[in-house]
Amino acid sequence: MAGTSLRTIGLSMKNADWANTPQHSITEFFTIGRVLNSIPDGDGFLSQIELVKVHARSLEDFQNLADGSPASQIMKIREVNIDTETISIVMANLNGPFFRMLRSLENVWPISPTNWEKGSGILVTVYGDQPTLRTLAKRSREIMKTNKILFTLSSPKTEFFVEEIPDRRRETVKTAITMGYYEYPRRCTQRDIADRLNLKQATVSEHLQRGEMSIMTSWSDTM
Repeated sequence: MAGTSLRTIGLSMKNADWANTPQHSITEFFTIGRVLNSIPDGDGFLSQIELVKVHARSLEDFQNLADGSPASQIMKIREVNIDTETISIVMANLNGPFFRMLRSLENVWPISPTNWEKGSGILVTVYGDQPTLRTLAKRSREIMKTNKILFTLSSPKTEFFVEEIPDRRRETVKTAITMGYYEYPRRCTQRDIADRLNLKQATVSEHLQRGEMSIMTSWSDTM
């Protein structure tokens, strides 16, 4: 990897969106999970994880889950390091669809902070080379079956982040730029953009606001 430019990307989902995925079932047992470190292991990762229990028997209840249950497919505990009434620290395999996909890619690794919290959402931070992170970002939406994943890249190259904006939204932002929407004074309105793209004005407004948020979020990481 000599000469390769390495970056860090954060993939996050707000609780309202994460709650609609099978992975959210882990919060029925552990309200908070913090991945302390990870190493590749099989088709997933072996991680040391700090878990905040829902109740004193949460760890035991989780270990007794049937193999086919959604939560058991996300995390398989191999060793218990510490177990109290409120917190457990365990060595566990992260084998959910996302981590299996991540493991299949070369030159990327999950790092801290990687955590979830019931009521707040989930964050996975990944370190690796830029081309693979681009692939990771695109595949993540397919794996998680949602477009509600937010990406934050620790790099001044905001154009990389723009590539991860959904196609229709990116087209709308590019059309707005081409038509002079962001010039001063503006040379067009949202209605003009809507007519050009055969969209409703409300749809154009949403695409522009979300596109602007994505670009500004990426840019603000470099300030």
